[in-house]
Amino acid sequence: MNLWKLITSNKKTLFTTPTHGQKSLFFKELSEFYKRDLSEIEGFDNLSDPKGVIRKAQFKASEIYNSAQTFFLTQGSTTGILAIMKAVIRPLDKILIARNCHKSVYSGAVITNAEVSWFMPDTKSEISKEFGVYGEISPSELENQLKLNDYRAFIMTNPTYEGVCSDIEEIARICKQYNTYLIVDEAHGSLFNFSESFPKSAIESGADFSVNSLHKNAGALNQCALLHMSKSCKGISVDDLQKSLNLFHTTSPSYPLLAVIEENINFLNSKEGLKSIDDLVLDIINFKKYFKDTRVKFLDSKMQDITKLFIKIEGMSGNRLSEILYEKYGIEDELNNDFGALFLLGVGTTKSKLDKLKVALIRILEEKIEENYIPKAKFQPPPLVKMAPCAAFYGKETFVNRENSELMISSKSIIPYPPGFGILYSGEAIQEWHMEYLDENTGVIKL
Repeated sequence: MNLWKLITSNKKTLFTTPTHGQKSLFFKELSEFYKRDLSEIEGFDNLSDPKGVIRKAQFKASEIYNSAQTFFLTQGSTTGILAIMKAVIRPLDKILIARNCHKSVYSGAVITNAEVSWFMPDTKSEISKEFGVYGEISPSELENQLKLNDYRAFIMTNPTYEGVCSDIEEIARICKQYNTYLIVDEAHGSLFNFSESFPKSAIESGADFSVNSLHKNAGALNQCALLHMSKSCKGISVDDLQKSLNLFHTTSPSYPLLAVIEENINFLNSKEGLKSIDDLVLDIINFKKYFKDTRVKFLDSKMQDITKLFIKIEGMSGNRLSEILYEKYGIEDELNNDFGALFLLGVGTTKSKLDKLKVALIRILEEKIEENYIPKAKFQPPPLVKMAPCAAFYGKETFVNRENSELMISSKSIIPYPPGFGILYSGEAIQEWHMEYLDENTGVIKL
């Protein structure tokens, strides 16, 4: 019996949490959800120590993902990142983090009391210059940095928010050579296992750990995610990871979300699911082909997540493009910058939805809106780290005028969301280029 059948077959009279009695007292539209919202009652297994239906569901998932263990997460990939870091990293361990990692990685550094060094992704490639986004992780530059320090772990994002992918196989080989755990935030790569139109998954490419957010592009509800542990990972056991996960995961997991995770994986692995992915890929290819030899350009890296459409129109700023699409055509992008706008696609993206975007872009081209806009890529310089994240977290704060704050240690972080990686983190020195992001009175750490 799977999780959904178990939930729907319950006929017991419950005096347990949740005490809403499987009825919605206010949002009538959620009545069906409330009927299925049960807790860890008799026979329903326990996510913190699964021995029954959840264990079977996770075991089946691990076979599909070719992992030593796949864990279900009902609080997003953030929970998985924190659990992995807690299992792997010991206090005062040195770790290396790609600067475009999600803010949850910095939170993990605070929790583990790690010493952090930052690795800057590529900014010199044609993609970076043309679209103003971070590029790949250079394996050779990574190896140079691993030679200089004994890092416990290297943590990176793949694919990036804009869909750029790195050579995980080569990165994993280098990390193993230097006894460094490779942790990959693969939140946006939840379809990688199910089609050759995508790069290989991090686990299949040799990473020790990865996370997937099924709600990003695989069709699940918000907060549905997965944590994968590789069969080749050494020194950390499945029990170690479960123990760490239990520190962060709620003791009241949503059973409807658990059922969604299970069914989502089964769907992706089914003939129907695989066909839906193939259809999506074909729709995207045809969409991009239509705009060949026009002012519409797409970000395409050597290893690209095709479900990330980063679109620019030559001569127009991405911010202006976003504004026109939203105000005139009712189309909202995920994020935009001076260069273009990002549109996230997934198994729920219909051809008609893509057609609406196509028609809007055609009309914008026909209107011949010209700005003669030529943006220049700007990337943050390497940070000046003055305090470890944990020490900065407990640092005493004082306030100074913005004009007096340069080279002082910031007590707060500046993290635009999306994409969720920091411009400035607590414990780093405030540089001149940060000034435009600071309040008139800004918080610094009192030494």
